[in-house]
Amino acid sequence: MDSAVIISFLIAFIAWREWSTNRQRLKFELFDRRYEVYLVIAEALANVGVEGKVRPGAEFDFLRKTNKAYFLFGCALWVKYLIDDVYKKMVNLQRIEAELESAEGQQRKQLVQESQEVKNWMECTLHELEEKFEYFLKLRH
Repeated sequence: MDSAVIISFLIAFIAWREWSTNRQRLKFELFDRRYEVYLVIAEALANVGVEGKVRPGAEFDFLRKTNKAYFLFGCALWVKYLIDDVYKKMVNLQRIEAELESAEGQQRKQLVQESQEVKNWMECTLHELEEKFEYFLKLRH
């Protein structure tokens, strides 16, 4: 075999290994960033389940920490819609809790029912979260 052919094969092999290594590094870096978004969403949902309410300012903190998620997940619309839904539910729950303080009678019953529906939605969403993010967080080799 000609030495030029051998050198060409070695260069091609080295280039392929570099490409493969860089691709694996990108997957790892994306995993870390995507997992952070997953944890922020899970934490927001779990906090409502544990505390029964949304802490003041938590909704803005949630938006700040998830503002790049749409692009980080390859412009997946379901991520954008999920984040929007969680944010809206957080704001709605804060509104309900504020109105509950002065509500009486039938209005109070209605608000308690609305609050329970929002909390149930958050609990169900928390349980489905792993499945929703599985595709993006699965480490494939």
